[in-house]
Amino acid sequence: MSDKIKLNVTMKYKADSYKQANNLCIVEEIVPIPDADFLEMATFPCRDNPYIKLHKDSMFADSEAMHCVLFIAEKQGDGFLVESEGYDYARYSQYIPHAGDIVAGQQRRLSEVSEKLYAALEKNLDFLAAESRAEPNYRIPIDAVFDTPEIDECLLELAGEILKEQTEFADIKLSCNDRIITIDGDKYDTLRFISPLRVDTDLLVTLAPVEPEKALEYATFINNEIDADMMLSIHYGLMEHCSDKTLTDKVYSVFPKVEEMGNELVGVTTVKLIKPLDERDVETLKDFITEQYSQEWGKRFYDKGLYYGEDRIYVGFGNADDFQLMTEEEWDQSQDEGLALQQ
Repeated sequence: MSDKIKLNVTMKYKADSYKQANNLCIVEEIVPIPDADFLEMATFPCRDNPYIKLHKDSMFADSEAMHCVLFIAEKQGDGFLVESEGYDYARYSQYIPHAGDIVAGQQRRLSEVSEKLYAALEKNLDFLAAESRAEPNYRIPIDAVFDTPEIDECLLELAGEILKEQTEFADIKLSCNDRIITIDGDKYDTLRFISPLRVDTDLLVTLAPVEPEKALEYATFINNEIDADMMLSIHYGLMEHCSDKTLTDKVYSVFPKVEEMGNELVGVTTVKLIKPLDERDVETLKDFITEQYSQEWGKRFYDKGLYYGEDRIYVGFGNADDFQLMTEEEWDQSQDEGLALQQ
């Protein structure tokens, strides 16, 4: 199985800003570099750089894709994707937030599947070897080496991981029954959470709330920034950062967005489910998303802020005073109760 990361992103020519677009990039190398060197590379992408010079032979373009090197800040964890086109500077580039976490998550998944396959093969080969000891010229058919339900399951899981590398196949599920592989292309069940959103802007030395009508103007911009932030998480979203096996067995992906509801901008979290959730699972999932919004992923959008022309806005998915994750039914009910109180 190829362990190369594939991204749908257009590389910027002599870039000075970063937005998501559609184009396939394949990561040929992942190169950790000191944070100070990473900052210089990202700050001055058009300046000759010794790391790019050292790895430029791995960067090229062909009819399939742009083949790139992903440089990752060793401690801070963000990434800088480069295709230098033979030059010593970042001729084409893109900034990848949280690249280190995403790469570690992919490697962890592949390692788990590989270990399961190794264990299943080892068990079967030990069994076949034990059977053969009584025969001086015993021959083991190749089919017998791989013909066990455990190995079938592992190979099927590996095939699923290969399919996930292609965005258009991300929702395909494979299952095996009576030695026949079944492809299920139906979408996963979807659960949506709604939550209040906080949008602030700079006001001298303090932050001030953005008026609801003005906040609505930022919707497309904010969603574009979220898409750019999720470049390495196009299949799993925030679930890349989840280590709770109870959730990872049942939840396929978690993606944040903003939407207009009732003339205000709100946070919308779309969850794709592998298996149904019980009440305890839903609460555990809410706790995970809340932590991502308030302590982990959300800091990128509120603590650091986003530049919108000459303005700087701070988008708080978990910073609203009345923050609460609600299902769509709960949200609608809360809005109806609010209207009833106003009347």
